[in-house]
Amino acid sequence: MKKNVHRFKTLKVIELSVFIILEVIFLIILLTNKTMKSSIFVDKSLFTLCSVMYATIILSLSFLIYDFIKLRELKIQSHQLENLAYLDSKTGIPNRTSCSMFFDTHGSKDSLNGICCMVSEISNIKAINETNGKDVGDKVIRDFSNILESSAKDFGFVGRNGGNEFVTVIEKCTDEKLASFCKLLSNGIDEYNKHEPVSIVVRSESVLFDKEEVSSFSELIAQAYKKLGR
Repeated sequence: MKKNVHRFKTLKVIELSVFIILEVIFLIILLTNKTMKSSIFVDKSLFTLCSVMYATIILSLSFLIYDFIKLRELKIQSHQLENLAYLDSKTGIPNRTSCSMFFDTHGSKDSLNGICCMVSEISNIKAINETNGKDVGDKVIRDFSNILESSAKDFGFVGRNGGNEFVTVIEKCTDEKLASFCKLLSNGIDEYNKHEPVSIVVRSESVLFDKEEVSSFSELIAQAYKKLGR
């Protein structure tokens, strides 16, 4: 769809340029040709021809403006479709597809140096769903996603890897950097629990590539899931 929008925009820009050039040429001829200028209001045929030409240009410009409005709508629709494809509909954070695409960027072993992978789950989500209903459970998932995303904005990538699974990837990670992130996330959860009737209980496990005997990102994240008991 992006290609179609770009092609449509290019075509409309060309059309607009052509009509502007034609209008400028028309005005230059009209203003510089004294014979035509003096005859236009005398010769009815010439006056009609000039009027039709000018009206056609104005009408065409109006249609072009309409086309540019439609182009803006297409761009908005394209953006919305991208969100549907790569963002989780419930939480608004990157979905499993986005997670997989991000994981693929770390396909080589060299790109894994300094990588930390953390897997988190809301350990009391089942109890929340059973006691308070699924709508409340969905709200808790959304709220935790917001806390996680806000906590990780200066650290790395976060995504919902399906169901009650959340992944955080920190690049160029050290023990200190990981501790800072975990503290920020913990503080966010504690602050949330002070003001909300339903508390969030989160379990997280992290693995650093430099400390694990793994050779790929899939093995690294598998280690994190294993530590989480998945």
